[in-house]
Amino acid sequence: MDRSYFSSSWYRVAQLKPRLRSQVSIHRTIFRGQVWYVMQDRTSGRFHRFTPEAYFIISLMTGRRTMQEVWDSACERLDEKVITQDAVIRLLGQLHASDVLFGDIPPDIEEIADRASKQHNRKLLSKFANPLAIRVGLFDPDEFLNATYPLVRPFLSWFGGVAFLVLVAYSIFLAAMNWQALTGDVTDRVLSAENIVLILIAYPFIKALHELGHAYAVKRWGGEVHEIGVMLLVFMPVPYVDASESLAFRDKWQRALVGAAGIIVEGLLACLALIVWLNAEPGLVRAFAFNVMLIGGISTLLFNGNPLLRFDGYYVLSDVLEIPNLGQRATKYLGYVVQRYLFGIESAETPATAQGEEFWLFSYGVAAFFYRIGVMVAIVTLVSQRFFVVG
Repeated sequence: MDRSYFSSSWYRVAQLKPRLRSQVSIHRTIFRGQVWYVMQDRTSGRFHRFTPEAYFIISLMTGRRTMQEVWDSACERLDEKVITQDAVIRLLGQLHASDVLFGDIPPDIEEIADRASKQHNRKLLSKFANPLAIRVGLFDPDEFLNATYPLVRPFLSWFGGVAFLVLVAYSIFLAAMNWQALTGDVTDRVLSAENIVLILIAYPFIKALHELGHAYAVKRWGGEVHEIGVMLLVFMPVPYVDASESLAFRDKWQRALVGAAGIIVEGLLACLALIVWLNAEPGLVRAFAFNVMLIGGISTLLFNGNPLLRFDGYYVLSDVLEIPNLGQRATKYLGYVVQRYLFGIESAETPATAQGEEFWLFSYGVAAFFYRIGVMVAIVTLVSQRFFVVG
């Protein structure tokens, strides 16, 4: 074996006998045809992804073997695919920093308490880092979801999916037949003071059902949802649920459907609202139905369902393409392209880790940048026509 596989710091960890804590579970998943292992810490709600080689090292950490014995077994089993001792040391550091590792050396209680306090403060700070999207957790909804799940279970099936597609097709037909009535003088109708009040009333209601869609989709495939709260989105209270449990699902389509569940719920509401709007007399009910269509239909297509913005559509695309952290890695890939091909820096490293990722990372990075600029300009232009100072 090449000497580069060894580390001068190995003696510091060689005699340790670590093992994973009981709250940790590991799930096997497939990303772009490659096997990965996702570690879930149910205490902190955090997830970590590892290669099969790293997982093999972790699987040997039973508390009975020393790290030297683990390393020797890995060398024998993995041969040339074995990760370096420096990589093993970094892996131990990552697991230790995440508080999922238990060793044979008595733990430093002060260190663990200090690290837990820092993690808590970082998590709390992250909720308020963006003043336009502040999250405040309220309660654990899992018992409520378990009690009410039988009521929505029929809709989370092939029958429910086919019925939804039929309703969407019928609604598209109705919208096409009444297009002039739907779009006539739409800007003045939407931006009128009375209509803005209706939007403020309809928006939290629609988003509450949207988030319940995510939660029930997680329950559909055996997951749990333990946090529901309110997010101040541009100072407007909007409910949210923590559906991160779906990250542990093996099937990418299950993960994608959890992400798409909110979009599907809003699409369903928009379709039903269109039928109400066409059959209701002019008045409050018809106006409210129009705003449900506006929020559940148009805004969903342009924003929440659009993968070029970091909302639900983005996570659905990321799951379908099997490229975690798509937006962040796309930005890094554009930086790599600039360094490698514009400045000729041959040492630049690509963030692409699988075949075919380069195309998607480059395409997404460019498309997302120009789309966001276009949306920003369009919104400013539209608002400035009605409220010049605000625009």
